[in-house]
Amino acid sequence: MLFTLNWLDEFVDCKDLSPEEVAHRLTMAGLEVEGVSYLGEGLERVVTGRILAVQDHHQERRWKVCRISVGNGEVQVVSGAPYLEEGRTVLVALPGARLPNGVVVETVDLKGVESQANLVSEIELDLAEEGDVETVIFLDEVEPGQEAAPLIHMDDYLLETSPTPNRPDCLGVLGVARELAVLLNRPLKEPHISFPEEGPSVEELVVVEIWDPDLCPRYCARYVEGMKVGPSPLSMKVRLKAAGIRAISNVVDVTNYVLVELGHPLHAFDYDDLRGHKIVVRKAKEGEILVTLDGNVRDLEPDMLLIADAERGVALAGIMGGANSEVRRRSERILIESAFFEPTSIRRTAKRLGISTEASKRFERGADIEGLVRALDRTTQLILEVAGGKAARGMVDAYPQPYQPKRLILSLDGLDNFLGTSVPPEDAERILDGLGFSPRKKMGQLEVTVPPYRAFDVTREIDLVEEVARVYGYHNIPSTMPAGPLPKERVGSQRPLIMEVQAILSGLGLVEVINYSFIDPTSLEGLGLDSQDPRANPVTIINPLSEEMSVMRTTLLPGLLATAQVNEKVQVKDMAFFEVGRVFFKGDNGFQERLHGAVLAMGRRGASWDDRGRDYDFFYVKGVVEELARRMRGRTLTLGSCDEPFLHPGRAARLLLDGEELGYIGEVHPRLARQYRFSSRCYVAEFSLEVLAGDRDVVFEPLPRFPGTTRDLSMIAPYSLTHAKILTTMEELAPGLLREIRLIDLYTGPPIEEGKRSLTYSLLYRADDRTLTDEEVEEVHGRLVEDLERRLPIKVRR
Repeated sequence: MLFTLNWLDEFVDCKDLSPEEVAHRLTMAGLEVEGVSYLGEGLERVVTGRILAVQDHHQERRWKVCRISVGNGEVQVVSGAPYLEEGRTVLVALPGARLPNGVVVETVDLKGVESQANLVSEIELDLAEEGDVETVIFLDEVEPGQEAAPLIHMDDYLLETSPTPNRPDCLGVLGVARELAVLLNRPLKEPHISFPEEGPSVEELVVVEIWDPDLCPRYCARYVEGMKVGPSPLSMKVRLKAAGIRAISNVVDVTNYVLVELGHPLHAFDYDDLRGHKIVVRKAKEGEILVTLDGNVRDLEPDMLLIADAERGVALAGIMGGANSEVRRRSERILIESAFFEPTSIRRTAKRLGISTEASKRFERGADIEGLVRALDRTTQLILEVAGGKAARGMVDAYPQPYQPKRLILSLDGLDNFLGTSVPPEDAERILDGLGFSPRKKMGQLEVTVPPYRAFDVTREIDLVEEVARVYGYHNIPSTMPAGPLPKERVGSQRPLIMEVQAILSGLGLVEVINYSFIDPTSLEGLGLDSQDPRANPVTIINPLSEEMSVMRTTLLPGLLATAQVNEKVQVKDMAFFEVGRVFFKGDNGFQERLHGAVLAMGRRGASWDDRGRDYDFFYVKGVVEELARRMRGRTLTLGSCDEPFLHPGRAARLLLDGEELGYIGEVHPRLARQYRFSSRCYVAEFSLEVLAGDRDVVFEPLPRFPGTTRDLSMIAPYSLTHAKILTTMEELAPGLLREIRLIDLYTGPPIEEGKRSLTYSLLYRADDRTLTDEEVEEVHGRLVEDLERRLPIKVRR
């Protein structure tokens, strides 16, 4: 999340601290600050200037030539901006200035007139886009020669935080301020919200119905009319830009401003576009569509939550508004929405539709069901301030089952035992009080009430211990040496196996990836597995970090596909990597763990300046797995038919080792490839390392002492006869002297008849105790050819 230090200071006094000190305090308490930067970077040579004279350009009628005082001198500026008059004070970018939109200012000749500086508008400050009306920023009350940054609210520092998934309360400036206030032992300055209410009651103007209270436990709304939709104040635009949000209009900007400030998403509807002046929170109908604010047509599914009026959908609940009810310049009456939506529903809908918004990011993690009223009132207050108008009396509050806060008890002795140090009781009480837990000390215990903005995170006593510890400071807990002798390191029985596989696959040129063992259940749904398949029924985590990490993986494939997708997004399109890890299945006694390996390859391999390389294909992945099996077991893999729903039919096979099923190999099904937006064919293999290891009776063979001799064998065979069948038959018919069989050529087409193919094998014959004569080889080879034609439906080409 992005916000400015001055914004934070409005809620907790911190101007006496450097930005780096604030960042350090927050990071040490578990709220990582990833970066600190100065907002006014590049504005050192931007100053105020007073226009002394304005003349028309002698060649270009749209341009004006201005003589401007900048305090310690004068400059001449050629500009096409409107409203330039003598006596007005503007912002002037002097030569050498690097403006936020990337422009470097220098003296230039504009059709015969020298322009020695630039006038600064919102476009140069990157607060507006090219094509918007260019309006120079006027500061008529300011003397010339003053530094610009403090005057345009950019003498500020930008902080970028990365809250963990369990801390949605820190996705707002107020939540971060609450953390800092406790760390500094300073009061939290709650926003003062007050505004007049007049006219009819909101309940007379709009009806709200919640058809599915499980997905929307609370929906609130306020009504405002008579406001003037237009541009926002410069200060608001600067803060929104710093937060990574584009300014649109004052009404919309206020909803986004409050989203960043209080961490709760809101939405404003054009009241006149709501048919029947009614809001219905319901699931989408079969085949229903909605054009969202970004102009995209969204095909909705029946389990997606929708905000509708009396006739049609008007917003995707918790994600994005609809274009049919957006606030426009002509809007005079609006309805402001502030609601709570069930996190899993929002996350699932956003993922299926491929949408990620600032609103969905917050609702997915769990919003504050009680704080939404404050956000609604704050939004109403700011709209009245920046756009005028009047608010109707009261608000609609559809709240079928009010929130019941959870109460916990923290034992102070237990706190000390958990942390291994003595935390003063008054410090523990102060910390929990500052975080909003309202503690009451009672007989060596603290009775607390979990605030609604921490309802998803704090559920047990140990969670309270963590809250005290991180604010008290882990650095305040003394370090002690372990007591007693150190235990010997124990290597798990599977660790040598894992290391061997890692060494072999890395040696073959593959890159290892490591993914979490907990995954998103929808990633398994996307594989199209049968409901009876054990892989389709994963072990569910009782207390997941998020819905996207709520089940244990039953296959390594989703993790590999997700890794490939991330690589493609950053233009890394050629990749070959592997993973070794455990998968989990439900069992009679809890769950079972199995050790798997997996390989993924896509794109091109071996490309260089003098070699275009070749595409990764089925045979590359097959070769990798065969080499792994050869090195670990000294055995050859065989292939069988495969019907995995996530693999391409006809380009997939079952991996068999000594007749035992090892895994699968094949090309990812086009449907799945489109889902992950792959730009080329993707090939995968997954196999059981426990089967691959098996009972490994290693037999060492000396290097051959005598030379071998080869013979080629060409045959015409029907497609129904597999390569694996031909290999096993040859091995059965010529044991002893036949040491190696390699397929060296495969041909289909004329003059080979349809339905058949030509295969050519190279056969190596060798004896351990002598050099074979040509007569011996011819005898063995001839007998093999005759027997082969009798056993298989082939014709040997002589």
